[in-house]
Amino acid sequence: MSNTVRYKVGARASNRLPEALKSSDGIRQALKAVGEYFPMDLTVDDLELELLLKSSKTLSRFFVPGSKIDVAIQFAELCEISSDLFKEVKDIRKKVKGIISDHEDELESDHVGALQYVTEFRSEMGPALANSIVLRRFANFVDAVLLAQIQYSAENVEIELYFSA
Repeated sequence: MSNTVRYKVGARASNRLPEALKSSDGIRQALKAVGEYFPMDLTVDDLELELLLKSSKTLSRFFVPGSKIDVAIQFAELCEISSDLFKEVKDIRKKVKGIISDHEDELESDHVGALQYVTEFRSEMGPALANSIVLRRFANFVDAVLLAQIQYSAENVEIELYFSA
């Protein structure tokens, strides 16, 4: 049995808010909006977290190797993280496009067979697509938190993204 740690990623009222504001109607509405924009629980395992940290220097600054994870990230840093991750996804998509271009003839003549005998599809494109999914899923959650923060900012709402083990 594997000892893989799963980390919960979520949104909550900012720790910087006074207690009275943390339970305000605006906070409840903003958190509900995050759930509507991204309607699934988000968890990441050790390998996915490692990929996210490698893909965003801003995100990696919040994690201390070997320490218990309880990280909260506010708006400005979330904007940087979103940008970092989508840049990485763009680079992955260029790599995938290059692999497809390199093997266009094989794909046109026998696309199912080509997926079996062209090693780049399994050894490079498969892992690249798997990484792209992890990065996009997390980046979309970050964007959901950002959007909710913007939409409810008139109500003194401040929410943050958090990781916990």
